[in-house]
Amino acid sequence: MKHLIFLFALALPIIGTAQRPIHNQELSQEERTTLKVKKIQLALDLTQEQSKQLTEIFKKNQRPQPPKKKQDISSDERYQMRLKHLDHQIAIQNKMKTVLNEEQFAAWKKMQHSKKRRMAHQGKLSKSHNKHMHSKGRKEASKANKKQL
Repeated sequence: MKHLIFLFALALPIIGTAQRPIHNQELSQEERTTLKVKKIQLALDLTQEQSKQLTEIFKKNQRPQPPKKKQDISSDERYQMRLKHLDHQIAIQNKMKTVLNEEQFAAWKKMQHSKKRRMAHQGKLSKSHNKHMHSKGRKEASKANKKQL
């Protein structure tokens, strides 16, 4: 009887994790673009014309999907991927400057910055960025970031 209880106690966490619903279902590229534009439209109070322009910008400049297995990437390939990603961000930023007015652009930049901080906090950015954010502490890091802006 003791063995049966012991096995049940071991199996209980496995049974519990198997019953979790799947929350991260994949959205299509068009759905992601629409959600992104709507979110920016709410935050920056965009006009319909600006929303249409942003939709076109995001559809034309879709971020390339990285390979699934990070272990199979050489350092040169990783470097090239990061260069492409940064070039993509620069292109988006330049196009956003043409669509948004100065006040909206400043708010958009602030949104992008807070998004990076959230991602770093969740562990989705590089470990070096995380170490930098956590080693200084939140107050010191936010003061340093405000000075940069």
